[in-house]
Amino acid sequence: MKKTRTRWMLNVEKGLRTRCEAIARAFRRVRRPGTTLLRSTLIASTSLLALSILNPEAQAESKPDPIVAADLLTVKEPKSEAESQLRVIRLTTRDGSTGYGDYLDYGLPAEDAEEVLARMVNRYALQNYKPNIFMPDPSMRAVGAGHTVLGETAPDVLNAITPYWPGRALYHREGFGRMWQGPGKSGLVIALQTALLDLAGETGPCQVRLCPSIRIDRKEDGKRRLCTPEEMQQTVASFKEAGFTAVRLELAGALDDEMKARGECAPYRYPQEVLGQIDKLVLGAKKGAGTEMDITVAADRNLSTDGLTYLALRCQRNEVTLLENPMAVRHLIAQGHARKEFRQPLGFGGDYHLLEDFSQGIKHQIGTVLTPDAGHIGGVTMIARTADLAKDAKLKVAPVVQGGPLSLLAVARSLSDRDEALWVTSPYQDEWLKEDGVLKRPLQIAQGSLVTEACEIDEAKFQINRIAELKTKNKEK
Repeated sequence: MKKTRTRWMLNVEKGLRTRCEAIARAFRRVRRPGTTLLRSTLIASTSLLALSILNPEAQAESKPDPIVAADLLTVKEPKSEAESQLRVIRLTTRDGSTGYGDYLDYGLPAEDAEEVLARMVNRYALQNYKPNIFMPDPSMRAVGAGHTVLGETAPDVLNAITPYWPGRALYHREGFGRMWQGPGKSGLVIALQTALLDLAGETGPCQVRLCPSIRIDRKEDGKRRLCTPEEMQQTVASFKEAGFTAVRLELAGALDDEMKARGECAPYRYPQEVLGQIDKLVLGAKKGAGTEMDITVAADRNLSTDGLTYLALRCQRNEVTLLENPMAVRHLIAQGHARKEFRQPLGFGGDYHLLEDFSQGIKHQIGTVLTPDAGHIGGVTMIARTADLAKDAKLKVAPVVQGGPLSLLAVARSLSDRDEALWVTSPYQDEWLKEDGVLKRPLQIAQGSLVTEACEIDEAKFQINRIAELKTKNKEK
């Protein structure tokens, strides 16, 4: 039976021909006496490449197997809030290889969350650019040409190119456009990309500083309340004891509830009474941190220019290392004007979807640290490109990962040993260091920096639910 060449095989053949031509050019340049060994080596290399071109079937054998199934893993008996929130995506190829990524539960009922994930891996066919095609869930609208995951290999999905709108495919390295509506759903993208990178074998060591993110409120009897300064001091002291050298305080939850109860809507300015409460919590955190830890405060992109100025002056007085995300991207220029009123370092970019937004932020000098959300900006390669922008502008980058240990590790690798990387932020970082947790190989830190090459989940502690599977048709004889 005659075998047909696939597009992949033709691309391999083209690439090998290009390499042969380069070697031939190098061979022609070697004319000097005493270069017999080098010329012999070039001849041998050219011959081997030519043989591989003439045998594309041999190249096809090394091609990774396609992904045939996607599963959602949840912890059977969670022992902490982190474990109850953790969701793991497992992709399986035809030969049984597996890749893992994770995200945190974002509030959808279980069956709805499973449906969203199933659409991600199974319901996007290559459909070119058809602006009137929408999925039932508005958060899953196709932008440009989507790429299905099932039936494709991990390298093919990661390196897919959107023909009409380059840079807007759903999962590949080059990022995607504004399409994930609703809190938490952007974490699915970095989780899926992490699983694809795992399947593609793109792993390795990393060394980057970590900054765990903690809330300033607690839930009691179904209601949220602000922590006391003593509780905040104890919490930060426990992170210091675990080896962290920075901690991030999230100003959300109970503070938002209080502002809504006052009849306020964003963007707003915290009244003096609320600013006083924030002061007490920050001072409590600094008391637990001592001089060895940096304290950062993260707003929720909900402040007005006056709100930013008042909060920044308080943070400046309390010697806070960084104030993150005070204003939304639509107020970018206003934030640049407001920043002239104080010296407090600002982080910006938590809701930015495009590198151009960061370029404009740098142009208008709205802050000193770029803080992209790994899911919103489009994954690990876009994080690295954001770091390039920071480097060129002589600024710092401190990305936020709304995921678990696997996603955290993938983002950390993209910034490993980069001088412009301040740290990587994510919730529950202390939980992923525990030996008796859900990881067979937990994360490891040294002097506040992540030094782990790989981590591995303990599947025995998870329940597995098949989300999607590639359906194959048996050929009738």
